[in-house]
Amino acid sequence: MRSDRDALGFDGAPEFLTWLFSLARRPRPFRAEEPLPLVHVRTAEGSAYAFLSALHQHWTKHRLRGARRIALVPATRTAESDADGRSDEERLLASAAVHFFQRRRGRRLGPGARHFALASWLVSLRREATDRTSDADSPSLSEKEVSRQLRAHFAGYEIVHDEGGRTHRSSVPLAAISDLPWWIKLPAFLVPLASSIAAILFGPHKWFEHRGGRRQQRDAELLTGSLLDLARRFAGLEGEAPSESQIRSLLTDALLEDLRRAHGKKVLFGRLRRGPTHPVLLLECEGGEAAVTLLKTIAEVRNARPRRGPFKRDPLLVVAAGPQSATDIDPRVPDVAQAGSPETAYEDWRRNLEERYAKRERVWLLPFELPEASPAPTIHDRVRRTRPPLRIPWTSFAAIAALVAGLIAVPVTSYEFCRPLWSPSVALWPPGIRDDLRREQLPHGDDQCVGLADGIPPLVSRELDQPLDEIAKYNAKAESDPDHLTVVHLTMFSPGTDQGVRATREELRGIAIAQRETLGLDVPVRLLLANAGARMQFADVAAEEIVDAKHRGERIAAVVGLGLSTHTTIEAVRILGREGIASVGSATTAEGLAQASQFYYQVSPDNNRQAQFAARHAKDQLHARRARIYHSADPKDIYSAELAQAMEQELTNAQVHVVEKEGYRVTADGPGERVHQLGRNACQATQVDGEIVVYTGRAEEFEDFLVGMRSRCQNQYPQILAADDVSRFVLTGRSQNYPELKLEYIMLASSAMWGVNCERTRAQSNFYKSYEELFGRACDENRDGRALLTYDALTVVRQAATNVLARDAAVLDKQGIAAGMHEISGRGEVTGVSGDLDYSDPDNPQIPVEKAILLLRATSGQPCLVTAEGKFSPPEVKPDCPASG
Repeated sequence: MRSDRDALGFDGAPEFLTWLFSLARRPRPFRAEEPLPLVHVRTAEGSAYAFLSALHQHWTKHRLRGARRIALVPATRTAESDADGRSDEERLLASAAVHFFQRRRGRRLGPGARHFALASWLVSLRREATDRTSDADSPSLSEKEVSRQLRAHFAGYEIVHDEGGRTHRSSVPLAAISDLPWWIKLPAFLVPLASSIAAILFGPHKWFEHRGGRRQQRDAELLTGSLLDLARRFAGLEGEAPSESQIRSLLTDALLEDLRRAHGKKVLFGRLRRGPTHPVLLLECEGGEAAVTLLKTIAEVRNARPRRGPFKRDPLLVVAAGPQSATDIDPRVPDVAQAGSPETAYEDWRRNLEERYAKRERVWLLPFELPEASPAPTIHDRVRRTRPPLRIPWTSFAAIAALVAGLIAVPVTSYEFCRPLWSPSVALWPPGIRDDLRREQLPHGDDQCVGLADGIPPLVSRELDQPLDEIAKYNAKAESDPDHLTVVHLTMFSPGTDQGVRATREELRGIAIAQRETLGLDVPVRLLLANAGARMQFADVAAEEIVDAKHRGERIAAVVGLGLSTHTTIEAVRILGREGIASVGSATTAEGLAQASQFYYQVSPDNNRQAQFAARHAKDQLHARRARIYHSADPKDIYSAELAQAMEQELTNAQVHVVEKEGYRVTADGPGERVHQLGRNACQATQVDGEIVVYTGRAEEFEDFLVGMRSRCQNQYPQILAADDVSRFVLTGRSQNYPELKLEYIMLASSAMWGVNCERTRAQSNFYKSYEELFGRACDENRDGRALLTYDALTVVRQAATNVLARDAAVLDKQGIAAGMHEISGRGEVTGVSGDLDYSDPDNPQIPVEKAILLLRATSGQPCLVTAEGKFSPPEVKPDCPASG
């Protein structure tokens, strides 16, 4: 007898092993699987087990190589079967079942051996009935006892098997629910009643009723029927007792069925993969006829199965070894092949199998014989280098990779979409992004979250907390009313500067007061907040998110605010207008906004009217004859460039000569001159009598402009006439750092129109009383006017919605507030805190007619009112600035 090392040392061993390894590997395409033969290797007398043991060791010594399920089953001796009455074939099958289905730890079998366990129990009934019949003192099995055993064994069964010369019992859970189709498994897990019904309808016992279908058993009648009927027959209570051939066929068929189901194509609510390799049975055919009989039975069961494609094909690869001739197992086998040329032999065998397929005379045995000649000296090294292909657990790797990717992706995407750290940002169904926010960078390096927020926008200044909390509180009250009106406030929640934060704070305070007033009305307002980023850079992005929210079912009636007049603001208005969403600008004044959408409205006078107002004041009050105009050269800043152009036109019409018109650069590589240098140039106005400086730029650059002016003017400043954006700089108090500064600026709204007497200011409107109650310092803080404008913007939306609802509530959902805007005119005009709002101009229905406009002067204290014009209610507006010298 050869040693285990020498058992594989024969000529052609590397080729034979390579072929076996490739045959055991499952192809990934499900229908590409090839039929698996019953491989028989003829060995010398007494060397079969050594050959199989060496093959098993070589096949399994590498953890990630070779077959995943491989069973080495030695031959059983007849003397062993006499101990408990089990046949040798049953012992072999039980040992194979345990090897294939036992878990890695312990003796408990997995749920894969359900059919074999039930078949084994039926056979045990036959033995018990036979034993009781031969024992006169023992009562025979009754139907009641059979039913009791059936109920007991249906929950679990023990398979008796031999291992290492000892008899073991392995438990098999027979949970019927584990064998259900996926569409019934989920509710069966959730509802115990459904589980019980499903167990009756789909359990493993049903296989015995439908076993074989329309196939024909060639050698014996097929054992089929309900589990209870078969139990009665095996117990000898009714019908003819099953024959040994039928029992072998039943046990073999049950084991093959379990293997087919365990390694079948299950992807949902079950195994996520079929396994990279076929299960392999190494069977010793020496020392008895049981193994040979088992080979014949497997062939008979396979031949008895109908031709139903690969879905019914069992995945078992059998490699048997023994001294007997192949013709002793199956006389129809072709010529015995040499182990050194297995692939040719396999192709011939498969061709023969296909020819005999329809006749059910298929020959499953593929015989080989080992050469008797002495092998080459290098054969052992070649065998050692012949290893099974690497069994890469792609599914496990993919699962681990998916887990790692999730651990990385979830916080990363949560960070990018401004969500809590472990909050998923991707919806599986319908697929898409859950959030309407995304993280962007501010010019100075900090982050901002732009888009439509679900609640309070993240990454905003703490100065905004108080008005944001008020809005959240009012939203909760508004949402309790099913008829509430949803309005989006689109502005710069992350302006990037202290002046911008203060302006945004005032906007939120004003709109919060307006929202509170709607809670007691028929149509309470719910506010959504959208961040357009610094300088409205992402206004178009936020508008797209607002449109998407409307498509998802949000009943958005209008968008208010709009921050600054920029290219992206115009694009945002255009995007909203295409969806029929009305937008009402609070401090926006550029003409391009009204041209972008017919659904755009504003509460402020446009740039042309501001320029006309400023030109009249420059000519009549400042007695200007010459002017220098400075503005932002940023091409995105429509407001500054457009207002500068209008100023130039109106000053020229007023006989004021414009001697210079220059733009300053906003970025290092942008167009224009440095703002500091333009400030120095502006000092030339002091050299000519009647020359003024007109500044239409932004508040953020105004101080640099003044620094440049101070470096050359030496506190001898020319008269400056500035646009309304400069008010943000004045109200910070930093204008007092420039003594003798002569600054007058346009204002679109301000509490300064009522003078410095705060009691008189509070008496003008409930707005000031509410502001004082909620935030305090109503007179001082509202010199800026942002709160007044946003208050009026939401008031206009509320009034337009009321006008529409008075006629037909369905129109509001279809057309928004646009249908009610034209009614805000004449007696239907809105008395706003920034001035009366009347949209009755047929040529320009989007701009309020004769809207109030102010001119303030910066002083060492609070700014004072120089002049005002437009419609006010009540009309007692008195300038309180001393006359200019």
